[in-house]
Amino acid sequence: MTSWTIAGHSLGGVVAAGFAHDHPGVVEGLVLWASYPVDSLADRTDLTVASVSGTRDGFTTPADIAASRPLLPGDTAYTAVTGAVHSYFGDYGDQPGDGTPTVSRAEAQRQIVAATVALLDGL
Repeated sequence: MTSWTIAGHSLGGVVAAGFAHDHPGVVEGLVLWASYPVDSLADRTDLTVASVSGTRDGFTTPADIAASRPLLPGDTAYTAVTGAVHSYFGDYGDQPGDGTPTVSRAEAQRQIVAATVALLDGL
């Protein structure tokens, strides 16, 4: 292996971001799927980050993503999947309290995968 990328959805993204925070120089890439960090990674020039979120997410809302921007490096790649909900970042069915999707799961997941691959291709 020449580099490591870590990713996570929701609370898994919080854990992934925490690992990246606690292990500078070990992780080169971080993908946050409908998630955001607790600790600041803003000064990490050695970390490439992608934040992929849904505009109809009832749990990690667009406002949450916007509020977390100061915690991420300035060159973080943000992808907002229009119409996607929280459960589209996994495959576990509908989740009470989530938003109402306006895009198909297949189309949302196509965009989620494309944003993830773009980060990986850039490393």
